Amino acid sequence: MSNVTPLRRTPRRLDNPESQLGRTYLVLRDAEYWLQLHEIGESILSRFNRMDSHAGISARIRELRAMGQTIVSREVPGPGAARPHEYRMISAWGGEDGAA
Repeated sequence: MSNVTPLRRTPRRLDNPESQLGRTYLVLRDAEYWLQLHEIGESILSRFNRMDSHAGISARIRELRAMGQTIVSREVPGPGAARPHEYRMISAWGGEDGAA
């Protein structure tokens, strides 16, 4: 028998602005319109004085989806062949039932 106590992980708080996940969540939760990755990054910089990369923000959006958050995206016209996406969190827009 071992005297080692198993490590307990505390659940992550989505509203923690000290984490990239929390910052991404808070910006999407509070958004009043569709946001592109660069707009999410600008909002994070403005609100939390932190600069998160577009790749990091995109990864956190995937992580939020895996945690059960409903985040939708749509393609918008871009310059040349670019096809940027805009994102929004449904629960932030439609109330408790998630309706948009």
